[in-house]
Amino acid sequence: MRAAVLGMGKMGHEVAARLLAAGHELSVWNRSGGKADDLVAAGAKEAESPAAAVAGAEAVITSLADDSAVLAVMAGEDDLVRRLEPGAVYLDMSTVAPETSRSLSEKAAGRFLASPILGAPSAVSAGKATYLVSGPQAAYEKVAPLYETLSEQVRYLGEEIEAAPQLKLLANTLLLSGLAALAEVVSAAQAVGFDDEAMRSFLESSPLVARGLLNRLEPLFSGQHAGWFTTALGAKDLRLADEMAKKARLVLPLLELVKDRYEEAAATSYGEADLTAIVELTRPK
Repeated sequence: MRAAVLGMGKMGHEVAARLLAAGHELSVWNRSGGKADDLVAAGAKEAESPAAAVAGAEAVITSLADDSAVLAVMAGEDDLVRRLEPGAVYLDMSTVAPETSRSLSEKAAGRFLASPILGAPSAVSAGKATYLVSGPQAAYEKVAPLYETLSEQVRYLGEEIEAAPQLKLLANTLLLSGLAALAEVVSAAQAVGFDDEAMRSFLESSPLVARGLLNRLEPLFSGQHAGWFTTALGAKDLRLADEMAKKARLVLPLLELVKDRYEEAAATSYGEADLTAIVELTRPK
């Protein structure tokens, strides 16, 4: 298929790389240059603007930092979401509020899929990430070749457009809450003088620790927070989850506490560090 990927952050770059490696014709765009040089060398075309990127594309994918970025690129002055090629489908793989997905869906008139990703960039690269998808079934079937390229783990949640962004926010709430608790356990173990190696071994083998947290265990001990999912992005996702709950007239005290902790971490010098930097708020001094 002729595809365009807008946003060359770590996730968008790996999505684009898989599509290109599978033989799809690819156009890419990023606000700042240089992030797609390897893709261009492999045959992708780097566009000078979002409008140029989506011209002629059968599938348009956005992978951007937040709601404002997605809306600015696709529903801003150029209103690209209303100017898709005839028959083209727009897939937003960003983590955004359900209301943002609803707004984009209405503008795209039946040609929009909400499709956030569960998994790290390395999982995307390996074809192991899970793609949540909601939106018109006809649109989903049309871009099935893209999903077959990307992963075997694709969950189509039906035509209710808000389903995929809702599930992504709930999943991230589990991840971020679990990581915050694990960080406090590691800090407490260090504070009482428990041996790091013994504690690490226990946590690695314990059924009490979710599998999705194991890849972040080592940085909690070492203090090296060079991962890709920043505390600032974590705080953003928890704010969206909290807003979603409140709109459903539901107060979630634990979610609010965890959100506050990530916002506190994001306000420090660890704002662009990996989520594991939340441990620094409680690490023994």
